[in-house]
Amino acid sequence: MFTLLLFLLLPIHAGERTIPIDVFLMIDKSLSMAESDKYDSMDKWIQSQLIDQILIDGDWITIYQFYGKADHLLSLTVETASDRVKITDTIRRINPDGQYTDIGLALDTIKLALDKRGTNGRLKILLLLTDLQQEAPWTSRYAGSPESFDSPYLAEARVIQHDAWYEITLDMDIQDRVVKTSKELFSTIEKTQGTEKDLSTADDLTAAEPAGTNGTAGKTGSGTTAGVSGDSSDSNSAPRDGNSEATKNGSTLPLPVILVILFAIISACVTAVLVILNNRKKKKEQPEEDLAKLR
Repeated sequence: MFTLLLFLLLPIHAGERTIPIDVFLMIDKSLSMAESDKYDSMDKWIQSQLIDQILIDGDWITIYQFYGKADHLLSLTVETASDRVKITDTIRRINPDGQYTDIGLALDTIKLALDKRGTNGRLKILLLLTDLQQEAPWTSRYAGSPESFDSPYLAEARVIQHDAWYEITLDMDIQDRVVKTSKELFSTIEKTQGTEKDLSTADDLTAAEPAGTNGTAGKTGSGTTAGVSGDSSDSNSAPRDGNSEATKNGSTLPLPVILVILFAIISACVTAVLVILNNRKKKKEQPEEDLAKLR
């Protein structure tokens, strides 16, 4: 799974990895990042961990900065030492002086960059480096300063705190996986219904065979169909049989399928609630940790 691979990959040093990857780096350059030496701490981490330890020759990296808007700064394939110098220089030219912090826009931008890169058989690492202080401008679709910024992309993110900023590994394919799972589920339902209809049709044909005469299934000796005969009792019973079959072949889903759907929905809701409660707990504990540091 995408997220699991990220967990296994990120701690690995460059000398131990041989398969190239794609790295999408989104850096917060808002004014709040200038407080408490957040940006200096982040810059050192990028140099010592990302550039010196994680990246290997053959990796492709694209770098963005964001505040009230998002700007593309650099995209290149790491092949020489000079390429690493370009990455370092690009990041060090970023000045944390941007007005506003639109994390929602940053996530939208990195998603578009991921879609533009396309599927090329490479593992994608998406890093958001920020202090998580959301303050989008009024022109943004994410306008306002909510106490907590909720996003499906952050719901399953891997978050590591460094001083007063966060290293967030995003799982941007969460929505695609939900859509794919839904399609597979309904495809299974359709196949199940189709199988039941085929079995029902086969039963109808089997039941019709005795009505024929002269060895011909489903027909009388005179060539008429089994549902039509000189016997009025057979004629009257045919509509009742048809209504019975219509009831069997109705649109009601099989009970096992309904139970699977209900279980999936309940599991998703429980997971979402647990994630939200966990995020709120972390945010409530954060001020206490900050106060403890100041003491």
